[in-house]
Amino acid sequence: MITTAVILLPKTEDCPPLTMLGGLSLLKRAIFTAQRAGAQTCYLVSDSNAEEVETLRRSLQGDLRLSSHIVWVTQHEEDKQHEQHEQHEQDKQDEIDVVLEELTTQSTPDHCVVFQVQTLLSVGLARGLAGSAAPHEVWGVSAKDLDYALILFPLQQLRAALTRLQREPSLAEDRNWGAEIKPFDATGFFLHHVSRAAAAPEAEKALLLSLPNPKDGLVDAYLNRKLSRPLTRLFLRTSLTPNQITLLSCSIGLIGAACFWGGGYGWPILGGLLLQFSAVVDCIDGEVARVKFLESPFGAWLDITLDTVVHIAIFLGVGIAVWKQGGGTSAPLFGGALAIGAALSFPFVTMAEKTEEQGKQQGGWDNTIIRNMIEGLTSRDYSIIILLCVLIQKLSWFLWGAAIGVQVFWVTLAVLLRKTGRMNWGVFSSRSQDA
Repeated sequence: MITTAVILLPKTEDCPPLTMLGGLSLLKRAIFTAQRAGAQTCYLVSDSNAEEVETLRRSLQGDLRLSSHIVWVTQHEEDKQHEQHEQHEQDKQDEIDVVLEELTTQSTPDHCVVFQVQTLLSVGLARGLAGSAAPHEVWGVSAKDLDYALILFPLQQLRAALTRLQREPSLAEDRNWGAEIKPFDATGFFLHHVSRAAAAPEAEKALLLSLPNPKDGLVDAYLNRKLSRPLTRLFLRTSLTPNQITLLSCSIGLIGAACFWGGGYGWPILGGLLLQFSAVVDCIDGEVARVKFLESPFGAWLDITLDTVVHIAIFLGVGIAVWKQGGGTSAPLFGGALAIGAALSFPFVTMAEKTEEQGKQQGGWDNTIIRNMIEGLTSRDYSIIILLCVLIQKLSWFLWGAAIGVQVFWVTLAVLLRKTGRMNWGVFSSRSQDA
């Protein structure tokens, strides 16, 4: 497993560490990627001068996402001529030695990963690399513009590696990494090297394309994501948080629901279009969260909760719209039944998502059905169905079918959760929400 990372900060004017990409500097992105891969300590190896390093240090201050221990490894020969800086360098070296002593004396088969700050990689690539390596093996991922984009080596080699990298912060094949470098096939994993700052927009686009949501339905994959990604790149340049974008999506959806109450032909069309736009914005919050490393259990809970609120409001609006279009007095009742069914589905859907790992471990046809039901519901495909029904003036078809289907859905899900032992109301506790 990866417990330590070495991030190289070679001095370059073409693409400095503070180059912004996706709302984060390359420096922060590299550290957060290493953290997600398991690194509890990150060594930042830089050949910049003291003033430049201090600027990099300040850029990290106050970010609550930063959880790993940061150790700076620098060389400033010109500054070492001054007595005051000599003491600072000695204190810094003492800190490095203490951490190294703690790490390299461990008997566990841990590994260290090393890469340049300009190299973007998925957490899955780093974990896949670690999963392939035996305790004393060295693995490398080759790159087009570099000898290696990523090297994984035994933690016991860290002191020697830092000594070499401190002199020249680059990854070369001919260096002694403690063993022969074995090639790792990175096909299917995201890996992108940003050679110059002007190429950051292209890299940002590639990064977004590498972050699909496995729960996306057909409409999400072929329509909503196509529309959301350009908007996401705009939102990444703002200070809006994913939760604020979730609230924005909910607001658009509620306005769309209110339009259905206008009846006639035009108002429901506007409501359907706003609902579809709400679904597009609902893609953006997750994309921003993943790109900026802002995912959280609360954010996931808020997303599904507000989605349910929009569903309930839309279903009530559909019932009113069908009634005003001459669908009979029973239409509002069916709309109410549909809204109640959506509300009853919410706790069981949440329960299924919270116990997803338990279901994977159990296996079996019943857990497979639960997974398929949740994937079908959590996709936003229903929004396009409503819009199509509005356009062909057959909104009543959706109302009658969905009002019956949602009852079958939540009852079936509740029975399956109980059968598999996943009916756990404890997932709604405050502690579970913060986990």
